Amino acid sequence: MKRMRMMGLLLVVVFAVSVTASSATASPVYYGKAQVGSTVTLPIKGTGTLGAAFLEGEVSKTKIECSGGTANFEVTGPTTTKKNITVFTGCKTGSFPCGNVAETTIETKSLEGELGDVKAGTPGVRLFDEGTGKGGELAAFSCAGGAIAVKVKGSVIGQLSGASGNNVTEAKFATSQKLTFAESGGKQKWTKFVGEVGSEQLESKAGEGSFEKSGQSVIATLKGPANSNLGTTK
Repeated sequence: MKRMRMMGLLLVVVFAVSVTASSATASPVYYGKAQVGSTVTLPIKGTGTLGAAFLEGEVSKTKIECSGGTANFEVTGPTTTKKNITVFTGCKTGSFPCGNVAETTIETKSLEGELGDVKAGTPGVRLFDEGTGKGGELAAFSCAGGAIAVKVKGSVIGQLSGASGNNVTEAKFATSQKLTFAESGGKQKWTKFVGEVGSEQLESKAGEGSFEKSGQSVIATLKGPANSNLGTTK
């Protein structure tokens, strides 16, 4: 169900990477500042703080809502992240608590992330299961004291704000970036990157029902370590 939102978050996603100042790019990349132009030692670890989130089913309209949460991630290359783990807190569906590590706390699986354009000049991050790849399970938890089992699978794309410059030499560093997962009526706003054929969708199911398309809504504020000054190009 809706808890999917969490997943997205799972977002949690990320910040920086190592590329040189001389490298130009037609697609977004992460960069770090050992000084701009120097190689950053990978992985670069980052953290995130989540606002209120929810996961909504397209057909059932069921919503799993969470009041906040935290995230951790590691940038592993110019366009990749791993160990994206999001912990959603204060989770419920209606009046029933939902969780997998505590009554109202949901933790996603370890997710992999990849950077791309959601539209020209606007980068985004796609999150999916690190172990089984795109289409795999993002999170599993239960609501109402274990009476309702919920599973979320697929992949989810969020828009990354704070990008600067078309290449590393033009870029500037922000103290943080925001990763926004948006949906409408149980459908994700972004289902593919610019230039991709086909699309990918977030799906969830509750109980013995079948999987349905689902949408996640949440904004995560991401930060890298203070000594790295991580950023993302457009």
